[in-house]
Amino acid sequence: MKLTKNNHSQEQSQRNRKLKMPSLAFFICLIISSMLWAAYTFAREYTISRDCIITYSDLPEGKTNATFSSPTLTLTLRAKGFNFLQPRFAPNSCTINLSINKLIFHKGSNFNSYRFTKNELKDYIKDDNNWNEYFIDIDAPTELTVYLK
Repeated sequence: MKLTKNNHSQEQSQRNRKLKMPSLAFFICLIISSMLWAAYTFAREYTISRDCIITYSDLPEGKTNATFSSPTLTLTLRAKGFNFLQPRFAPNSCTINLSINKLIFHKGSNFNSYRFTKNELKDYIKDDNNWNEYFIDIDAPTELTVYLK
């Protein structure tokens, strides 16, 4: 049988179709498996340590500035993987805002420096609504000193 242009183009289009169909199915399966892997991975619960920068608010009367003995707190946090995708868990944007008046309430307000133990800071952070559901422990420092000016 003699090959004509029509027969030749039909054979070539059948070869192209054979090559395109399995590769398309492969990529669809790859996409589905990637989505299932991501859903499984991010649904698990993880425990991480994160360095958080300390900021302050609510200074006592007559005080204009506060400095800390350590500029960061290293926190241990536990949450599902999807929650760790939130911006507040990003390494460079993790901040803890300490209300100085709340911290020093039971210590008196006529001093220039206050020392807080790890347990006092843990209690404060557990009461804070931003971190209470994720917070587990403070890794460092064991004490934090606040100097008021």
